[in-house]
Amino acid sequence: MHYFACAMNNQLLAALVLGFISVVGSVSAELKVATLHPLMTDLARQVGGPDVVVVPLIGVNDDPHGFNPSPRTLAKARGAKVYLASGKQMENYLDKLRNTLGGSAKVVEVGKTIPSLKISGRDAQYVCCPTHSHGAIDPHWWHKVSNMQKAARVVAKEFGKADPSKASAYKARAASYSARLSQLNSWIKRETSKIPRKARILCTAHAAFGYFCKEYGYRSLPVKGISSNRKISASYQAEAIQAIRTHQVKAIFPEKRANPKALKIITRETGAKLGGVLIADGMDNYEEMMKSNVIKIVSALAGS
Repeated sequence: MHYFACAMNNQLLAALVLGFISVVGSVSAELKVATLHPLMTDLARQVGGPDVVVVPLIGVNDDPHGFNPSPRTLAKARGAKVYLASGKQMENYLDKLRNTLGGSAKVVEVGKTIPSLKISGRDAQYVCCPTHSHGAIDPHWWHKVSNMQKAARVVAKEFGKADPSKASAYKARAASYSARLSQLNSWIKRETSKIPRKARILCTAHAAFGYFCKEYGYRSLPVKGISSNRKISASYQAEAIQAIRTHQVKAIFPEKRANPKALKIITRETGAKLGGVLIADGMDNYEEMMKSNVIKIVSALAGS
């Protein structure tokens, strides 16, 4: 009996040790991914699930156009095999980052293979930042839901390359997320149908919603000068007021960091009301961002 008990104890101990090794091994086997845009953080989590450790290098309140990771920030991602960027020149430091990493990790520009829109000459003066002006590519590709579905497949493929043992799991999560986004896309189209076609003018601070407008049947009317980081000249203000009057714009939608003084003057002079604050450059939940924007747009434009 004593021998039998000892044997059982040894077997139990061996099982516990093997279990502990298995748990430790599964944790260490998790793919570490660094993200350079808030929406890429959400995408990495949706596709990666429990198999990925996501390290956001940019905060939800940081401006992706002006963000540049410091050495201290990059230190947080030590050991990451994949860096996810939105691409389309949003992150102008990627070449430098690749040189810094020296081949130890892959930098993936998620939006690179997604069809681009160019900022027209008419809208060039209203762009989000100096980098995206004078006919440059509009980097805000995520405002078209089907583009985010393509992005999920891109991320799943890259995760599968970095972690082949879980490639099928990444692919399955991307498919599940895409199905959810199809429902979101249908909802957006139903909500937009509540707005009369002649009222579908999306008057925003900058030319950051081109993909959204083209996909869902809006006319984009960016108004220069609403951003708080630019001084507003009298000529700019007069031009904005005239454009809003000409197109009988019902509402003006500010973005984060909007200049309240400029908005107050423009709405007073035109009679247009102030819509809700739209999110142009992302947050850490794509579905919530799109729903929030659409609810505000429909609320302001659907009424009589």
